[in-house]
Amino acid sequence: MVSRSSIPQINNFWFTRLNPLSGMNWSELRQAYRVFLENPSQGILHIIAAGQQSHWQRWVTARLAQQATPLAHTMIDINLDYLSQLPEDSLGGAYAKHLLSQGFDPAAFVTSNQYDWVEQRLALSHDVHHVMTGFNSTPVGEFGLAAFVLLQYRDLLNVFVLSHLPWFMVGHIMLAPQAIASVIRGIRQGLVCKPIFAYPFEANWHKPLIEVRQELGL
Repeated sequence: MVSRSSIPQINNFWFTRLNPLSGMNWSELRQAYRVFLENPSQGILHIIAAGQQSHWQRWVTARLAQQATPLAHTMIDINLDYLSQLPEDSLGGAYAKHLLSQGFDPAAFVTSNQYDWVEQRLALSHDVHHVMTGFNSTPVGEFGLAAFVLLQYRDLLNVFVLSHLPWFMVGHIMLAPQAIASVIRGIRQGLVCKPIFAYPFEANWHKPLIEVRQELGL
């Protein structure tokens, strides 16, 4: 039987050792929710900062690092000039077209700790995953990709993105069926896909996109 005197110690152990939200930067979390709808990129940077030192993110990072052990400490160099010369139906060619058509910076979400291989791969993978999964960069596509990555990663970032789905559907009622279908598709893909974080996309730019998808089970 647990004595009353031991209850504070148990609670302290829970909040400091077991609670997945321990270490969360709550001011960054609040700021992420304040700005996300008007500036999604800034919101994502804030939510990354919010969870960076949390037990949740440390668990995610350790889990993904274990999945991708053969890639440990491998840093990625994105050469868009080279990739844009590859066939459009290749992974690299499709990725370059996606980035250049949208005016995206491949390193936009690489934070100050740019030499951490897991963090860099997490940041650079986002737009690669758009291409691999076939989700576009519209809000509907982003919600679908968020559902896919959440099933794969179990991370805070994509919980945060999906938490905006109800507000999006209220404000864009005509797009609600598409958004729901996109999320369902993302969940299904996330369940059947092999661990996508462990896929060395930087070594497979030349491969036809259809072959990459087959390798992943998509």
